[in-house]
Amino acid sequence: MKNIKSTNLHDTAISESAIYNNGELALLDNIQNLAITFPAKSDIFVIALVIEGKASVTINGTKYETRKNDIFISLPNNIIEHGLISIDFKCYAICAAPTYYQRIHPMTGNMWDAKVFFEKNPKCSLLPEEADTFCQYYKLLCSKIHLPTPVQGKVIDTLMLAFLYDMQYALGRVMQIKPRSYSSGESIFKRFIQLIESSSPKYQSVTHYADSLCVTPKYLSAVCKQASGMTASDVIDKYVQKDIEYMIRYSDKSIKEIAATLNFSNISFFGKYVKKHFGMSPREYRTHILKDS
Repeated sequence: MKNIKSTNLHDTAISESAIYNNGELALLDNIQNLAITFPAKSDIFVIALVIEGKASVTINGTKYETRKNDIFISLPNNIIEHGLISIDFKCYAICAAPTYYQRIHPMTGNMWDAKVFFEKNPKCSLLPEEADTFCQYYKLLCSKIHLPTPVQGKVIDTLMLAFLYDMQYALGRVMQIKPRSYSSGESIFKRFIQLIESSSPKYQSVTHYADSLCVTPKYLSAVCKQASGMTASDVIDKYVQKDIEYMIRYSDKSIKEIAATLNFSNISFFGKYVKKHFGMSPREYRTHILKDS
């Protein structure tokens, strides 16, 4: 069983292929020689537009085929198992660390809805004029990175924010998600998601996150229910289950070691948790995964 390797903007493979990479934001237009060892766990946001050719990529067990004007959006924590590209393949890719995205992008009402949508649908097709807009932003960003000025960072951040707004508008046609008004509860929900995603291993206690956010567990669950339709406990379980699946599928560690790594108090509790959420014991689930593979 292969051990999984995390990929971020500090990786040599990305640094050597990027035309710009400051550790928070990277621009790539040539991924032919991108030396990433699969499977890889992506710790970054990736927004890529196919300019020419074709490509296929398997993410979280699902294979996707992309062609010209397809936009591909990969979120942090995705597992990229393998990929193939045609000889004439060309794309423009913008990669960002989660901290960068959180810093420049304001909270929007449909943030959670969009996140869930792109977890299930990482590939979308843009209209020709929408693809042109993407290319215009990419080329403008490239022109700014080659002209260092005292305000270069602010200019790039402003362009990126405008780019995200335009892409959000374009993809709204595909997502068909109705925006909600901004509220303080949604702000707490945003911080809650950021806390979970930055925790490794994930804490399973609602109280832990509520204390960190200076709210009561009951209030945290209420704002989660309003923002996502799930309780705080359900949201935590979603992330914990994803970590369990990754560890069982890609780690060489024993079940006992996985339980300890994921901060379960003992292997018995871990077994009951996996049985409840996956319908089988950890060992049965590992056997099931290996059989499918």
